[in-house]
Amino acid sequence: MTYLNLNQKENENVVRLFKKTGSRNYYFQIMLNGKRIVESTRMSNLKDAAKRAEERCMELKLNLNYYFYLEKAIKMLGLMSPEERDEALKRSIEELNSIIVKNVTLEETFGLFSKKPRKRSISKRSYVVYQSLWEKFTEFIRKNYPEAKYLSDITRAMAEKYLYSEWEKGITERTYNERITKFRTIFSALAEEAGLRKNVWHQVDKMTEGHISKRPFSKSQIDAIFRIAEGEMRTLCMIGLYTGLRLGDAATLKWDEIDFENSVISRLPNKTKKLRKNVEIPLLGGLRSELLRLKALLQKDEIYVLPVMAEKYMTNPASLSLTVQAFFQKAGIETMIVRDGVTRKSTVYGFHSFRHSFVSLCAANGIPMNVVMELVGHRSAMVHEIYQHASAEQKIKAINVIEKEFLA
Repeated sequence: MTYLNLNQKENENVVRLFKKTGSRNYYFQIMLNGKRIVESTRMSNLKDAAKRAEERCMELKLNLNYYFYLEKAIKMLGLMSPEERDEALKRSIEELNSIIVKNVTLEETFGLFSKKPRKRSISKRSYVVYQSLWEKFTEFIRKNYPEAKYLSDITRAMAEKYLYSEWEKGITERTYNERITKFRTIFSALAEEAGLRKNVWHQVDKMTEGHISKRPFSKSQIDAIFRIAEGEMRTLCMIGLYTGLRLGDAATLKWDEIDFENSVISRLPNKTKKLRKNVEIPLLGGLRSELLRLKALLQKDEIYVLPVMAEKYMTNPASLSLTVQAFFQKAGIETMIVRDGVTRKSTVYGFHSFRHSFVSLCAANGIPMNVVMELVGHRSAMVHEIYQHASAEQKIKAINVIEKEFLA
């Protein structure tokens, strides 16, 4: 074997370059911390082999230094009090997370988020809302900040500019705040995978909500609505008026929730699923006739009473809400007003107005509160315990009041 020293001084760190008998490539040898290391350079040219040997020896020395300082740090941790040790470990983890690059692209974010385990599963409707929101956000980022490719690239300024763009489109304070909450949820869920040191959405302030309740429809407004209502829109409005169901529950009413034999609709409202209490509403008069007419035309495998409305709601709830608002405006109803001290208009008439009309008219005609609450589905478990159950006769009286007042 032929040896060549790459270092002028003779010590433990001397690098020796050599060729084994019959070998085409050069090898190098070095002693580090009393350990003899021999590796091939995989180079047949002496100059290239010497360069490769020096680079590799530097890697080996750095590796040893890493272990030296790591062992020293571990020994130091053992000498600390439990409180000092916990603080040192916490700080070390934070520093390492800031150094280690963890990239989650904007395109893969929602897929990862949807697969994250959580205490409660996301409903199909919520999943669609989150997905639609994320798609709009990534589209905004691609258009305005093409350099932002990863979740960790999103800054507070980007988040605020996106929200401002949505605010200009006319969303309410409540919707504005709900979007912040949803983005906080997504970023928090993927904080570890994306290497996020902070959630930028927690730095974005929510708005103070100037909530304004929906108003009940007057008889003249109801007349105007049904004068022009056709097809599924007419049936949807009838369900809203006769049952007090919210838009989502009315649009996704299923045939198996309607008992024609006993003339009752039994539905578990989406908003109060946690209470696991169905609302049971008498099926009478005009609504019963309308549903029987539709049933006679029913396709064999149809699940929903209003298949087009149901699909639209499950795909994009906001889109159906806007469709209904546009229909009310077509009927001559001014659905929005300007409030004092507020430049933006607020919606005062919407599908929820049917629910308010239902409750207000029942109250005005002396229908007991417990009857009304059972019909529309109350939210409070405490209230449920306080109020006695309504009889079928009382419920029928309430529905008859609605038909007599509005649809005589």
